[in-house]
Amino acid sequence: MAKIVFWSPEQGRGNTSNAVAIGTMIGQDYDIRTLITQTHFRRSNLESAFMKAKELQFRNLVNTTTSGMDNLERLFKSKRLSVDSICDHTISLETGRLDLLMGTKKAEAHESYPSIAGAIFDEADRYYQAVILDIHSGGKDIVSHQLIKDADIVVVTLSQDTSVIENYVEQKEWPDELQNKTKIILLGQYDKYSKYNVANIKRNYKINDPIYGLPYSSEFRDAFNDKDVLNWFRRARNAGKRHPSYNFFQEVRKISKELLIQIGVNTEIKRIERGVS
Repeated sequence: MAKIVFWSPEQGRGNTSNAVAIGTMIGQDYDIRTLITQTHFRRSNLESAFMKAKELQFRNLVNTTTSGMDNLERLFKSKRLSVDSICDHTISLETGRLDLLMGTKKAEAHESYPSIAGAIFDEADRYYQAVILDIHSGGKDIVSHQLIKDADIVVVTLSQDTSVIENYVEQKEWPDELQNKTKIILLGQYDKYSKYNVANIKRNYKINDPIYGLPYSSEFRDAFNDKDVLNWFRRARNAGKRHPSYNFFQEVRKISKELLIQIGVNTEIKRIERGVS
């Protein structure tokens, strides 16, 4: 149905953790089929965020010579890629709602890889209502160019660092494909007490795209490092106002809902009633 690409002009701005938080919230709050994956060619910790809850499945996949995207590339080249084969190569994080596709083990992209990755996600798009892609930051990665081109919406991860905002507004490190794309800007580790809050950034830099701030949560960071994001969300996402991560969850929920509305999901109908799993 729709591809949601998470991209940042710079590394280290929390793009992967933002994709993990929003993907997990969608998978636990909404009755839609969602796929989450990443397209990095060097170390990515997206998969590891979920490892504790699905340890056996991860161990089985990691011990195979090829897994996830690499196997799907082989199937594409042999003209055997299908929706079923994509589903067969995922790990179910929330049954019927959230699947994880492990990324490539390759060290770098070959010339035809962007079109192959694009074809794989086009096929996935036939089955999943939301395909969440954490892609390489910056403007030089050839795979990222292809996936931004194919995206229905791009979540741009920035920060409250004025140099980062200025570079973005001046379109430095912008892939050409980002022009005229539907975009949402997400400020990671957001400090609402800063002079550079959402309202001031939007006004001072004349940014027309929607901007959201996702506050820092030490509990989320701990869960990420503990490889236990899935279970932490299950336990804590509906906690009350006194919970230390209450504001974090409220913002993740707000951003997730806005993204789903943007891609045409009826969030009132698809919202899972609290307490139902």
